[in-house]
This record gives sequence, C-alpha cells and structure tokens, in this order.
Amino acid sequence: MNLTVTQMNLSENLKREVSEDARRLTCGGASLEMILMFFREKGFDKIDSINAIRALHGKSMAEAKETVDQSETWSDRFSSDMQFRETVWNTLRDIAASQDPGLPKITIEGDPDELGSSESEN
Repeated sequence: MNLTVTQMNLSENLKREVSEDARRLTCGGASLEMILMFFREKGFDKIDSINAIRALHGKSMAEAKETVDQSETWSDRFSSDMQFRETVWNTLRDIAASQDPGLPKITIEGDPDELGSSESEN
C-alpha cells in the first residue's frame, strides 16, 4: 500500500511540474492548442487536461471540458467519448424508469440531451 501512495504522490508531483511548465509556455505566448498538445505528450489524460486548463486559465469545469473536447489534440477521442456518454445516459434513464426495488433510485433533472448538445454539433 505504501508503494501505491508513493506512486500517486510521484504522479501528482509530475502533474504539478508539467502544469508549471505549461504556465511558463503560456506566459511565453503558446496557444491553448499547443498547451493541450504539451499535456497529452507528457501523459496527461483528458481529465488531467481539463483540470489543468481550469487551473491555468481560470475556466469553469464546463468551459474547460468543452475546450478539451473541441480541441484538435483530443479530436481522435471525441466520437468514442460521445458514444460512451450516450450509453451512460441511456443506462441511467433505464435505471430511473425501472420499478425494481433492488436498484438504486435515480432522479434525472433537466434534459440530459442538452448536456451534450454543443458537443454533438461536430
């Protein structure tokens, strides 16, 4: 267990170092797309990239997510991510509609189709 904690700390330390490098690149005039490419080359996944963009540019979670989703850097993942999100929403809708007392009660507020509307336009 100590090894796992050490590995996680090393990983978080590496993320901080990469984020500091990205901050310096931004101050030097690097574009947002270049920063995303830098993150991906350094091993950041989409969630890491979203969190780093939030911190680096002061964006909300939704803004940072949309920035990453719509980037050229992550365009190869867009279609599979949208399919995954649709599968999750459909599953949640099925569970919410179920009358099975053994399943958790799920309440979906708002229109989940609107949550991906800007993403599905591409």
